Amino acid sequence: MLAERQSSEPLTRVRVLPGARQLLRVLDAQHDAISAFIRREGLELIGSFQDPGVSGTVPLEERPGLSQALVCAMTKGAGVLVVARHDRLARDTLVALLIERSFADAGMRIMYADSSNGQSDSDRFTRTILHAAAEQAKREVVRRLAAGRQVKAAMRPGSYVGGRPPYGYRAQGHELVIDPDQAELVKRIFALASDGMSIRRIASRLDDEDAKRRWHRTAVERILKRDIYMREKPGRIVDARLWHASRRALAQQRRGPAAAEISPSK
Repeated sequence: MLAERQSSEPLTRVRVLPGARQLLRVLDAQHDAISAFIRREGLELIGSFQDPGVSGTVPLEERPGLSQALVCAMTKGAGVLVVARHDRLARDTLVALLIERSFADAGMRIMYADSSNGQSDSDRFTRTILHAAAEQAKREVVRRLAAGRQVKAAMRPGSYVGGRPPYGYRAQGHELVIDPDQAELVKRIFALASDGMSIRRIASRLDDEDAKRRWHRTAVERILKRDIYMREKPGRIVDARLWHASRRALAQQRRGPAAAEISPSK
C-alpha cells in the first residue's frame, strides 16, 4: 500500500497468490498487518495495489499492480510503499533490490510492516539477507511440493497428482481434462509463435484482447516450453508439427537474423 508521513500520503501493496480459499485468510492477515503498521507510524493511506497471480520472481515492469503503485506515487507525491513482509515484495533477491532501487530513484521508501525499516548500512545489509531468505524459502517450498508430487505419481502412474494444472487443462478427480476455452487460446499462442511473433508481443496482444486475465511474458513462455500440449495424454491440444515449428521460430529469434555469407575475395 502507498503511504506517507502525515505531511504526505501512503500506498500499500499486497501480492495476491493464486490458489484456494485459505489464501483469502493470508490476504486478510497481510491487510491487517499493513493497516496496523500505518496507524502505528502515523501514515495516511492513499492507495492499495495488488498483483493477482503474478510470480514474486518477475521484474517490476511485468507486475502491473506494482508498476501502477510507482506511477501513482510519482503523480500523487506519496513517499512510502508499505509491504506486509519481504517475501510479499519479491521472492528473488536481485528482483527485490532492483524494485527497491526503482522506488528510491522516484524518491520513495519501501517499508515492511513486519520488521525494522532503518536506513543504516547495517539495516540495508539485514534487508538484503531477508530478501535472500525469502528466495531460499520459495526454493524449499517448490522442492518439497515437487518431491511430494513425484511420490504420488509413482504410486498412481499417469494420474493427476496435484499442483496447478497447466493452462489449457483442468483437474477432474485424479485426471487432467482439456478446458476447451483455454485450449483454443493455447493453440493461438503456438500459432502466433510459429509465425515469428516474439513472446513479449504475444503477451502484449493477449493482454489487450483478454479483459479477464493479465498476460505476462513469463506465462506465455511457460506455455510455449511445455510439451504436454502435444502429448496424447492427458489430451493433445496442439499438433506436434506446430509445437516444433514454434520452438524453431523462437530459437531463430534468440539467434537473430542469419549472418550474410561473405565470399572470400579472389
